[in-house]
Amino acid sequence: MSGQRRVAGRYLLIEQIGQGGMGVVWRAHDELLDRVVAVKEVRYAGVDDEKRASLNQRTMREARAAGRLDHPSVVVIHDVIEEDGRPWIVMQLVRSRSLGTVVRTQGPLAPHYAASVGLQVLGALRAAHAAGVLHRDVKPENVLLADDGRVVLTDFGIATTEEDPALTSTGAVIGTPAFLPPERLNGLPATAESDLWSLGATLYAAVEGRSPFDRGATAPTMAAVLYDEPTPMARAGLLAPVITGLLAKDPDTRMRAEEAAELLRGTSERHVPPPAARTAERPVRPAARRGRTALLAAAVAVPLALASAGAAVWLALRGGETAEPPPGSTHVAIATASQAQRTSPSPPTTPRPAPSPSSSRTAQAPATGRVAVPPRWKPYRHPTMGYSLAIPPGWSATDHSTRSRTEIRSARGTSYLWVEWTTPEDPTGDPVRAMAELERRVLAEKSLPGYRRIAIRPLTYLGRPAADWEFTFTTTSEGTVHVIDRGFQTESGQHYVMYWRTPETEWHRNLHYFKAFARTFRP
Repeated sequence: MSGQRRVAGRYLLIEQIGQGGMGVVWRAHDELLDRVVAVKEVRYAGVDDEKRASLNQRTMREARAAGRLDHPSVVVIHDVIEEDGRPWIVMQLVRSRSLGTVVRTQGPLAPHYAASVGLQVLGALRAAHAAGVLHRDVKPENVLLADDGRVVLTDFGIATTEEDPALTSTGAVIGTPAFLPPERLNGLPATAESDLWSLGATLYAAVEGRSPFDRGATAPTMAAVLYDEPTPMARAGLLAPVITGLLAKDPDTRMRAEEAAELLRGTSERHVPPPAARTAERPVRPAARRGRTALLAAAVAVPLALASAGAAVWLALRGGETAEPPPGSTHVAIATASQAQRTSPSPPTTPRPAPSPSSSRTAQAPATGRVAVPPRWKPYRHPTMGYSLAIPPGWSATDHSTRSRTEIRSARGTSYLWVEWTTPEDPTGDPVRAMAELERRVLAEKSLPGYRRIAIRPLTYLGRPAADWEFTFTTTSEGTVHVIDRGFQTESGQHYVMYWRTPETEWHRNLHYFKAFARTFRP
């Protein structure tokens, strides 16, 4: 034992258990408290003494900040020491194997298990981000699958050698290039969104067995991260929407942590326990034919939530929320089972859709036959209700089995459409009176802060009378949002609503989405 190294006079280094570009990890014995710990020896190569001193200070500072985190999926930091000109970080020794090791030796994870792993890692990241701590090096080797069933994220805050860039002054890549987000490879500062991208790449590797951008060498891998789309997924299943959203190259359009958490939770819960066993644990919201006031209240209360019980169905994996569709359109037939079974005659086809819901008193669309679908949009049909419409690239459709409702959301989650079966607010069937009654009830309940009516206007939709209620209201997280709430009745007598919502600042830029949704909808 005499030849073994002691750090700070108490941590006896026993054996090396890991090594990477930023240092060595030792299994050690804390002789003061008589316990086994892990000690990370942080090493910086290729820097002068002045730079090394600056980096040491930063590493010590961030390690201490990470040590204040209290989350079951964050590795516990016991001590931070500077000795012999380098930092030593004393951590909890987690008896585990890394996610990278498990994938290499046992193969890819099942999507529901990978979702559970991702949810726990995301919980650690959200706790860290709330405390102002960035990880900067989320990758399979830093995700530990503990023997006690926990998932633990290790190596906080020690992944870079500059203030934040991904390259050192000598050009050496710090971190694993395939798991570094595009903005960091471009020399921009790391952010919370950067960690989310790395989580997406880690989840991809967990289910596909390889990195989405690994090209075998540093330079082509970096080029792939910056310019290529991920290699198409074959094993991700319901996890694909989360991975695609997190791997958006633009941090501003990257899926947010809240939405990712909901989708991960939903995917992990779809395996065990079965839905019947969960009904006592998770309250079920009212059925689809509840009053419209409840729908609007839910739209205000949970604008960012995607129900975990729904099946997230991403029908296109590329594109962005703000990109205008290219000119021209593709004519495809959107048919549903309910249309095939109908025996009553179809309503007459009207000439063309109205130019804008905000300015026209009609918004007619052909009720049957072939529909003009924008390029790259994909047809979608509700699995039980039978209604159909087209959705744009990069948007997600989530079915709510308990509410006969579909939510279609942009990649960023700031714009969305709800389509739902409902009951009319006015028993006479007058859609304008129904919207006016709904407005009266909403105002009485004060459920729309900062409400401002733009108009309640009649129109013809699907060959029948309908009404658009257009208004704005304010939220604490998004500011002013702009809404069109369309109420209409189909030929069979079923009442529907289309609730379109987008930030006021993006209203004119995003209005074409609503018009295309309405044009392609078929009951």
